[in-house]
Amino acid sequence: MKIIQKLICIDAGHGGKDNGAVYNQVLEDESNLAISFMLDYELKLMGYNTIMTREKDIDVSLSKRVKDANAAKADLFVSIHCDAWHNKTTSGMTVHRTPVSIEGTNCAESVADQLRLYFPDHRQRGPRSSKFYVLKYTGMPAILVECEFLSNIENCAFLDKPENQRRLAKAIAKGVNNYLL
Repeated sequence: MKIIQKLICIDAGHGGKDNGAVYNQVLEDESNLAISFMLDYELKLMGYNTIMTREKDIDVSLSKRVKDANAAKADLFVSIHCDAWHNKTTSGMTVHRTPVSIEGTNCAESVADQLRLYFPDHRQRGPRSSKFYVLKYTGMPAILVECEFLSNIENCAFLDKPENQRRLAKAIAKGVNNYLL
C-alpha cells in the first residue's frame, strides 16, 4: 500500500518592512515567525512534509505566498497571525477560512476545537468566513489563525512567551492532524 504524504504550507504573516501590529515592543511578524517555526516542527514530528513562505524577517508579497503554495501543490495552507483592535480589551483566538470551501471550514473547525481545548481560559471567537487574499487565491483548503490580540496587554504578554507560542503551535498542529486524518 502506498502512503500519500501531505504537504502543508505554513505562512508566517507579515515580515520585513511590514511588521504587522506592534504593541509593547512586541512585533507581530516576529511572533508569527516564532509560532510558524514551532508549527513546522510539530507537523514534521507528525510525519507531514512542510514548506514555509518565509523563514526570516523578509518582505514576501501576498501574491508570492499564494504562488509558492500553489506551485508546490500544497494540500493545505495555514497562515499564522496575531490580531489587533483599537479597543484594548478585545481578546480571543479566531480561525478564518474562505466562505465557499467545505474543506477549509472543516479544517478551521478542527483547529478552533483544539485551541479551545488547549486554552480554555481564553476567549474563542471560533471559525469565521473571510476573504483575505491568501485564503481567496490559494488552490487548496486554507485557514488563517489569529492567535490572540497584541493590542490587549495581557494577550500581548501571553503571545511574547515562547512556552505559549509552543502551545499555540501544538494546538494548531493537532487540529490540522485531526482534520487530515
